[in-house]
Amino acid sequence: MGTHIMSPPSVPNHNRKAHDQEKSHDFKTQQPYLVYSPVVKPNNNPIDSVSHVFNSWTNKADTIARNVWRNLKTGPSVSEAACGKLKLTAKALTEGGFEPLYKQIFITDPNEQLKKTFACYLSTITGPVAGTLYLSSTKVAFCSDRPLSFRAPSGHEAWSYYKVAIPLANIGTVNPVVMRENPSERYIQIVTIDGHDFWFMGLINFEKAKHHVLETLSHFRGQPYGGY
Repeated sequence: MGTHIMSPPSVPNHNRKAHDQEKSHDFKTQQPYLVYSPVVKPNNNPIDSVSHVFNSWTNKADTIARNVWRNLKTGPSVSEAACGKLKLTAKALTEGGFEPLYKQIFITDPNEQLKKTFACYLSTITGPVAGTLYLSSTKVAFCSDRPLSFRAPSGHEAWSYYKVAIPLANIGTVNPVVMRENPSERYIQIVTIDGHDFWFMGLINFEKAKHHVLETLSHFRGQPYGGY
C-alpha cells in the first residue's frame, strides 16, 4: 500500500533528518535482508479478489472486515489495502493457517516455528507498503500483501512480493517509538548489527506486537524478558 514501486526500507518521511536525501542506488546489493522472487504481473482489478474472498468465507467476513478497517487509517488507499488484507487472510485460511503460508513464502529451518503474525506497514522511501509481519523462533520477516514492480537487471519491469527476512542473530536493537507530537503514530524500529534499519508502522495492536518482538528476541538470546 502506498507505492507500486519497490524501494529501499526507510525512516518514515516525517522522521527523516534533513541530510538524509533520497538517492538512486542499487538497493538490491545494499540490502541483504530483502528477498526477491519474481512473479507474473498482478491483475489490477480488485473487485474479483474481494468477491472471491467474501463468497468463499462468508462466515468470517465480519471478523475480517473489522480487522481490516481498524488497520487502514495510516494508508492513502483504503480499497487497495482492503483487497490485500482480504486476499492474504483467505489464502492463509485455505492453506490451513499462517504457518504453512509462512513456510511457502520464506525459506525456513527444519525446527523453525512461527510464533505470531501482525498486519502492518513497512516504511520505504516511496511510501508505506502494506503487508504482514511474521515473528518466528529464528527470524523477523515481512511480506507485502501484493507484488510491487522493480527494474530488473535487463532494464525491464519485473514484479515481486516485497519480502524482508531478518535473522534474530542479526538484530542489534529493537526500538519501540511513539511520536511525542502525535502519540497515535507508533513504530517498531529494528536495527541490524550491520547497520540496516526497518520501521514497521500501522500495527493494529502496537503493545502486543512490541511485547512479542522483544520477548522473542530475549528468549533467542537466552536472557530473561521482563517486559518493556
